[in-house]
Amino acid sequence: MYLCNYNQKNVRKNTFLWAIGKIPLFMRFFIMFMFMSIGISYAETVHSQNAAMEFRFQDVTIEKALKEIEKKTGYNFFYNTKDFNVKRKISFSAKGMNLSEVLNGIFANSQVDYVINGTDIVLKRREEVSNVSNEKYQIKGSVRDGNGEPVIGASVVLKGHTETGVITDIDGNFVLTVPAKKVTLSISYIGYDPVNVEATAGTFVKVVMKESSQTLNEVVVVGYGTQKKESVVGSVQMVKPDELKVPSSQLSTGFAGRLAGVVAVQRSGEPGADGADFWIRGISTFNGARSPLIIIDGVQASSGDLNAIDPEVIESFSVLKDATATALYGSRGANGVVQVTTKRATTGGSSFDASVKFGISQLQKGNLEMMNGAEYYDYLVTAYTNAGTLQDQQWLQPYLKEQNFDWWDFATQNALTQNYNIGYKYGNDRIKSYISADYYTEEGAIKGYDYDRFTLRVNTDYIVNDRLTLRAKLSTSYKETFDQQYGLSHTSYTPWDTPYDSQGNIKIGTEGRPSKEDAATADPRDYWYSDGSSNWLYNNQLNWGKSRSNAMDIGAGFDYKIFDWLTFVSNNKVGLSNSYGENYYDPKAVGQESLQGTIYNSNSNVRTIYTSQLLRFLKTFNDVHEINAYLGYDYDEYRYYSMTGQASQMFQGNEILNGGVANPKVGGTKVEKKNAAYYFNGNYSYDNKYLFQVMFRVDGSSQFGSNKRWAPFWSVGGGWSMHKEEFMSNLKWVNELKPRISYGISGNLPGGAYEWATMLASTTQYGGKVGLYSNYLGNPDLSWEETATLDFGLDVRLFDRLSIVFDYYHKNVKNLIYLKHLPAVTGYNRQTANNGKMTNQGFEVTVTPEIIRTKDLYWDVSFNLGYNKNEITYLPDGDELTSQATAVGYPYRNWYLREWAGVDSQTGTPLWFKVDENGKKTVTGDYNEATRVLLDEVPTPKFNGAISTNLTWKGFTLNANFTFATGAMIYNGQRAGAIDRDCGRNSQPPMKLKDGWSRWEKPGDIATHPQLIDGGNNGADRESTRYLENGDYFKLKSLSLAYSFPKRWLEPLGVKSANLSVGGENLFTITSFSGQDPEILYSADYNGSAGSFGYPTVRRFTLGLNVQF
Repeated sequence: MYLCNYNQKNVRKNTFLWAIGKIPLFMRFFIMFMFMSIGISYAETVHSQNAAMEFRFQDVTIEKALKEIEKKTGYNFFYNTKDFNVKRKISFSAKGMNLSEVLNGIFANSQVDYVINGTDIVLKRREEVSNVSNEKYQIKGSVRDGNGEPVIGASVVLKGHTETGVITDIDGNFVLTVPAKKVTLSISYIGYDPVNVEATAGTFVKVVMKESSQTLNEVVVVGYGTQKKESVVGSVQMVKPDELKVPSSQLSTGFAGRLAGVVAVQRSGEPGADGADFWIRGISTFNGARSPLIIIDGVQASSGDLNAIDPEVIESFSVLKDATATALYGSRGANGVVQVTTKRATTGGSSFDASVKFGISQLQKGNLEMMNGAEYYDYLVTAYTNAGTLQDQQWLQPYLKEQNFDWWDFATQNALTQNYNIGYKYGNDRIKSYISADYYTEEGAIKGYDYDRFTLRVNTDYIVNDRLTLRAKLSTSYKETFDQQYGLSHTSYTPWDTPYDSQGNIKIGTEGRPSKEDAATADPRDYWYSDGSSNWLYNNQLNWGKSRSNAMDIGAGFDYKIFDWLTFVSNNKVGLSNSYGENYYDPKAVGQESLQGTIYNSNSNVRTIYTSQLLRFLKTFNDVHEINAYLGYDYDEYRYYSMTGQASQMFQGNEILNGGVANPKVGGTKVEKKNAAYYFNGNYSYDNKYLFQVMFRVDGSSQFGSNKRWAPFWSVGGGWSMHKEEFMSNLKWVNELKPRISYGISGNLPGGAYEWATMLASTTQYGGKVGLYSNYLGNPDLSWEETATLDFGLDVRLFDRLSIVFDYYHKNVKNLIYLKHLPAVTGYNRQTANNGKMTNQGFEVTVTPEIIRTKDLYWDVSFNLGYNKNEITYLPDGDELTSQATAVGYPYRNWYLREWAGVDSQTGTPLWFKVDENGKKTVTGDYNEATRVLLDEVPTPKFNGAISTNLTWKGFTLNANFTFATGAMIYNGQRAGAIDRDCGRNSQPPMKLKDGWSRWEKPGDIATHPQLIDGGNNGADRESTRYLENGDYFKLKSLSLAYSFPKRWLEPLGVKSANLSVGGENLFTITSFSGQDPEILYSADYNGSAGSFGYPTVRRFTLGLNVQF
C-alpha cells in the first residue's frame, strides 16, 4: 500500500540541533541579530580613554559641559558643588583629543583635578586630590544571614550612587570598585532588612543581614505598579517562581492548588493543550467573559501567552482577587487578575544559565476498568438468556473468552518530553539585558501526536541618565503539531477485536460477525464484533493533520522622572500572531467514498495593540505621610482575521488545496474590538500604620452600543497595621497583625464583539439572488455587567514562624448579560440583554507554619482552603430548566434531573421518584412519570485547596503539593451512553462494576444495577441521577527532589551553581468517581458532564539539570 510522506515519521526529533533547523527563517535572523546585539552592547561598555573626541563649548557652564560629555561618552562625573563653581562659563573646542586632554582644557587655570576609575571620574579641589591616586579602589566583602549562610544575589551599591553596584556571588562574596578609599555601602535583598555599612579599601567587610518578619518589606506587583507587602490593603497572593516549575508544557497547570480561592483545573493531557481552566472566587456571569485578566510585564496578554512562558524566566507571580486590586483594571479585572513579571537584568556583570529536562509521560485510566473477553462473554450470555434470545446468537462462541486484545495498551505509550532552556543576563550602569531561549518537545501519551514549541524572550533597559530610562521587550514563539493520533478505543471496541487480521493486514472494520455456518470454526481475528463498522487504524495510516503558529510581541516604553517624586511611565506593545492548520482525508479512507478525499486549510491572523500612559506620584511628607498615586490612560485594540478552504476528489501524493478538483468551499471572518480607560488610584499611609486606598476609572468599549459604551467604576479600601501600635509593643511574638477591608464596583464585557448589533447573514436561496437575513436582534442598550465586591481580610504573623491569611468576600453581580429568547412575532428568536442577578460569597484561608528553621534544616507546611457559594437571585424571564438549569435560588449550572430510586428488589426493574402536586414523593417504574427536580448540586467544587510542604537539608530540597476539591457532582454520560447501559446495546463492551456496586440476579437482591437484559431494562439507562457521581478528589499534584552541588566541586570548573532534580506530576489520585481523573471534567470543555473519555491527564516523571556560569 502506498503511503504519502506525511504518514510516516521515521526520524524522532531528539536533538536541539534539529530544533534549530525547524525554526522559521525570520526567527533565525532574529536570534542572530539579538546575539549580535549582546556582543555590541557589551563592547560599548569598554571605554577607551584614548579615543579621539570632538566637542565645541561656546560660553556654556562647566555643569552643562560635563553633562554633554556624560551623554556622548558614557562616563559619570562625581563631585561636590562646594569644591568649585560649576556655573562658571567656559569656551573651549576639542577635535581629535582624548579624554584627559579634554578635561585638562575645561579645567585649565582652575584648582580642579580629576581621577579616572573605570567609567567613573572623580572631580576634587587640587589640594585634596593629592591624596587620591589613579589606582582603582576595591572593596571586598561577604554577605551572610543570621545562620552564617551566604546570601546569594544581594545588591551591594555605593550609597547615593545606585548606578555603582554589584550582586553577591554563589558564596555571598562581592568585589566593588569605588572612587574613594572610604565609602558607605548599602546592602539589600528581598526578605531581609537593608543594611548600611562603612567600608575601607583593603579591609574585608563582613555583613550580616537579618530576615524581615514574614518578608513584610517584600515588594509585590499590584495593578500598574509595585507596593511593599505591608502597605497593601487588597487581597493579593503570590506564588514563588520555583513552585511553578512543574513538569508540564503549560504554565497554568503549575499554580493548581497554590492559591486559596483560585480553582485551576487541567483541561486535557494532550501535548500543547494541557493548560488549565481557572477562575477566581466562583463564576460570576452567564454569557460574559469568565476568565481572569492576564497581565505579563504590565501588558494585557492571552492565556496562550501565559502558557508559553517558561517558569525559568518568571521573576514574580501574583493574583489580585478583591475590589481594590481588580477594580484597577475596570471591566477587564472583574474576574480577578493574574500578574506575571519576567526577569530583567541587574547591575553586576554577566551570568549564563542553562537547563535541560527530560520526562516520561503515562496516560491515566482513572478508576475505569473495562471487562475482559471472558467477562464480556458471560455478560452477553446472561443478557441474552434473560431476554430469551440466546439460541439466536450462534456467533457467540466460547472461544471468544480467550480473546483479550488490549486496545488501551495498543494506543498508548511511555512518551518522551524534552525541554532545553538558556538564559543570559548582563548589566552595567547603562545597559541591562536579559535574554532567554527555550525549546520544548513532547510526544503524545497517545501514539501518533507530536508537539514542538520554541520561545525567545528579551528584556532590555537602557539608562540614558538619572531621569530617563528606556525599556524594550520582545517575545517570540513558534509552535508545531503533527497529528496521526491513535484512537483511544478501549471503551468502544470489544476485547475480541484486533486491528490486524490473521494475515497481518489492517482490518477496515466492515468485516462484521461470522455467519451461522462459519461461527463454530471462525478465527475472531478475521471478523469485527464492535460497533461502528470501522477500524480507526485503517484511516489513521491514511489521514493526517498539521498545525503551526508563530507569534511576536514587541514592547517599548520609558520612565521619565520629572521630579524626584513625579514620574511619567509609558508602556506600549504590538502583538502579531499567525496560525495555520491543515487536515487531509485520503480517498481510500472510510467515510470518503463519495467525496474521494478531502483537504481542509485554515489560516488566522491576530494583531493586538496596547498603550498605557501613566503619571506616578510618590512622596513622603514629614517622615509619616506617604502618598503613592497615579493618573493614567489605557487603550487596546484587537483584530482577528481568518480564512478557510476545502476541496475534494484528491489524488494521493498531491495533498494541497489546489489538488482537489471538486466541491471547493471558502470561508472567512473578521473581528475587531477596542477598549479605552481613564483612571486614578491613590494610596495614603500614615506612619506605616493606617492605610487607605481609593480608585476611580471610566471604561469604554466597542463591544457595547453607543448608548452604553462608557461606564464608571471605583473602589475604596483600608488597612490597619496593629502590630506597630504602642499598645502592642509588649507582644513581641506578634510580628504582623493587619485587618483590612475593601469595597468596589467593577464591570464585565460580553463574550462576543458585536452582541449589541443586529447581525446579518447572506444567502442565495431567493431565486439564486443574494439576500440578507437575521434571527439575532441587536441591542443598542446592552450595558456592562457590574460586580460589587466586599472583602474583609486579616494578615497575621506569629512567633516569626506562623503565617495566617484569611479573607471573607461577598460579590453581588447585577445587569447579568444573558441570551434572551424573543417571541416569533418579532421576526427574531434571540437577543443579548441585561438583567439577572447573582451572588458569590465565601472565604479563603492560608496557614503556613515554619516547623524547623535551623542552619542546616528548614521545613514548612502550607495549607490553603477556599469555599464559594454561588446563587442566582433574579432572572427576568424565569428559570431555564435544562439538565444544567439556570434557576432562581440555586447555583449556576444546577443539575435538573429525574431522581433515581434504585432497583426493585423483587423484579430487578429500575425505579425513579415522582412528586405529586402536594409535594408527596413516591416511587414509580415508569420513567415518563418520574419528576425532574432541582437538586442544588453543581459540577464545580464548593471547597478546593492544597497541602504543600518544603523541606531543605543542606544541599537537598524536597517539595510536595497535594491538591483536593470537594462538593462537585459529575454526570457520567459515558456510562449512560455506552458502557453501563445494562446491555442496552450488546455490541458495546461494558465497564466492570466498581467496588460497592452490584447487579440484581434474583428476587430479594438489594442491588445498585437492574437485571441484565439484552436491549436494556425498561429505560434504566435514560438520563437520571443514577449517573450523577461524586467528583471529589485528592491528588499528589507534584513532587520534586533537588540537590545543589557543593561549591567546592564547582569552582574548579568555573561553574557558579549546579542543581540536579527529579520530579513527578499527577502521581496519584484518590477519588470515588468511576471514570477518568475528575479534575479535567470541571473544565469548560466538559462542564461536569463526562460524555466521552476524552484525553485523560498524564502522569509524568522528569529529570533535570540546571547550571549557572
